[in-house]
Amino acid sequence: MKLKYNDTIGIISPSGPVLDKESFFKNIETLKQKGFKVKVFPNALNNEGFLAGSDKERLDDLHAAFLDNEVDAILCSRGGYGAIRLLDFIDYDIIKNNKKLFIGSSDSSAFLAAFYSRAELISLHAPMLLNGFCNLDIEKINNQKTIEPKKKHKVLFEGEAQGVLWGGNLATIASLFGAKNYLPKNDIILFLEDICEPPYKIDRMLVEIYRNSDLKEKIKGVVFGEFLGISKQELKEVENTLCDFSQKIAVPCVYGFDITHGKNNIAVPFGASAKLFGSKICLL
Repeated sequence: MKLKYNDTIGIISPSGPVLDKESFFKNIETLKQKGFKVKVFPNALNNEGFLAGSDKERLDDLHAAFLDNEVDAILCSRGGYGAIRLLDFIDYDIIKNNKKLFIGSSDSSAFLAAFYSRAELISLHAPMLLNGFCNLDIEKINNQKTIEPKKKHKVLFEGEAQGVLWGGNLATIASLFGAKNYLPKNDIILFLEDICEPPYKIDRMLVEIYRNSDLKEKIKGVVFGEFLGISKQELKEVENTLCDFSQKIAVPCVYGFDITHGKNNIAVPFGASAKLFGSKICLL
């Protein structure tokens, strides 16, 4: 599914609350200036502690956005926390029967995984409304054939791999392990990033992946993005952990892609078939 500049984008907040409303409306105005039509759903600016409204309010907006025939794509306002609370209550028939481009990352990685597993929906792991979506080159995304790191990178385990692109925020992906019906059913190229997680937690979550036989057997390649919000010494420890994981899982692994909580976060088609050649992802 491709996004065009005259499409209608539906804005929802299925996780954390929008705290900077000025930035929210400024970004919406930028979307309009680019040629998009924008529809903000009723509960997008709700605030209930660390959530953007009650579970029912956030779920209602999610369902309504997919059911709305005027909406061509759905864009999450931000991440935060809250997706995991909704997964078991989503009507996946609504998603499956009203497929449209869903855009999110961070906490929304849970939605991307669930929609792919339960509704066969290919989504876009990308910046959201409040952290850079307006800066994306839509035409470039629509026509991209390869995804490559733009900076220094390391091939941690040599080889070639083929599978669907699947992953996102490491902590969010690890939170899915309590239910098998949100994990992939086919071979994957796993991509991971995180922020403000100390080395021992990164290690623990990677060990969880390695010990999860249902997921591990489907991992044919691994792409590591950025691990931000930690000291230089901690980053060195994380990099050692990534190397150790790569040797254990013994599939092609590369580190250094712009899959990140940072400003350089790229768009990755979640669920799209791809090949991993060294440090290059080729979309099939």
